[in-house]
Formats: sequence, C-alpha cells, structure tokens
Amino acid sequence: MKKSLLAIFPLAALALAGCGGDDDGGGINPPPPPPPAGKNKQIGVWGTTSTTVRSSWEQVDRLGRPVVNEVFATFANNRHKANNEISPVNDARELEGDIQKFMDEVFSFAPEGKRSQATTDVIKAVLVPDVIKVDLAVNSNSAAYLGFETGGATGSKFGGRALTDDVVDISLGVVFGTTISALGLAPADGKDIPTLTSDNVGPEGKRFTNTFPYLGDPR
Repeated sequence: MKKSLLAIFPLAALALAGCGGDDDGGGINPPPPPPPAGKNKQIGVWGTTSTTVRSSWEQVDRLGRPVVNEVFATFANNRHKANNEISPVNDARELEGDIQKFMDEVFSFAPEGKRSQATTDVIKAVLVPDVIKVDLAVNSNSAAYLGFETGGATGSKFGGRALTDDVVDISLGVVFGTTISALGLAPADGKDIPTLTSDNVGPEGKRFTNTFPYLGDPR
C-alpha cells in the first residue's frame, strides 16, 4: 500500500517567559484572551511580576520541495503566500493553476517558445501536490528526490529526499530542462532553456556530520 508523507514545515515564533517586579507589591496578571475566531497565532503577554504565554502553530511556509512554489507562484498578487498557507489537498486547485499560467505566459517570452502542453501536464502531475512522497512498501535504505513521482526514474522508487540530493537543480531541470523527455514521460519539445537548469550550487558545498541535523558548517 502506498502512502505519502506530507512535508509541511510550519514556522512559529518562540515565546520566552520572564519574571520581574512591579511597584504595587505584586499580583499576577490574568491570562490573555483567546485568539480571534479563525486565527491561529502565537500569543505572548508580558506581566509585571510574571508572564503568561498562550502558544499555538501558524503555518507560514512549505519548503519540503524548494523551487516549486518559488518558481511558479508570483509574489505580486500574493499567490506565493497563499500557496504556503493552504493545505496540500488544495494544491490541485491552486498550485496547478499557477503552473499552467507560468508555462503559458513566461515561456511565451522565451526565444525558444512555449513548452508543449504534454510537458506541462507532466510537470503538473509530478509537482502537484507540493509534498514529499514516499512509498513505504518499497524496501529501500536510499531516498531519491522525485523518485516516487517519476516511478523511480530519478533514483530509488522509495522517493523522499536525501541530504546529498541537489533538489534545486532537479526541480529546475524538470521545468526548464530535458528531464521530462529524458525520463520518457513526454516527447521532447525542443523548448528547454539549459542556462536556467542549475543554480550552480551543488552538494559538494555541504559538510555532513553523524549527528542530527547532519549538516555542518558550509564549505
């Protein structure tokens, strides 16, 4: 049975509690009011002799698969922010439209012209929803970025991502390069833009350790 792990990385502020004195001899402040309806934010209220903190999570970003939202969703009309805050179950309605719009409009300005709709359809199928997928039925000790989504074409069918995976270059290769046709997922359209297929920063710039989080200082 195949399952998927949703790579959602919400960021929340860390509220620090502290104590102090006041001039009226003390007294503990009452707890803060609950957050407004529909809000889910970190709330901290500093008291004079003590601190009361009410905390919860607020999803502000999703970066398990960097480049996807960063490439396709515009900042000008808050599409990038909107995709970061929605649930992955809504990606088919939101992110998929952003991908189609990008492939139609941005590539129309390229000298090579627009990519084929077949290539665009594969890109949407591979990158939507924007989550890291793994096949727990596969007995493998190795991960491979987009491996599950491409049926093992990028490496292990287990999927996921390894520390050594150059996830940015892999993603850019899907969008601007010949990755889709090279994997046999769609016919070559001759509209690739090789100069945009890498950020020129590879795994060789990383230092790995044997303890969590397994990444040392950059080289």
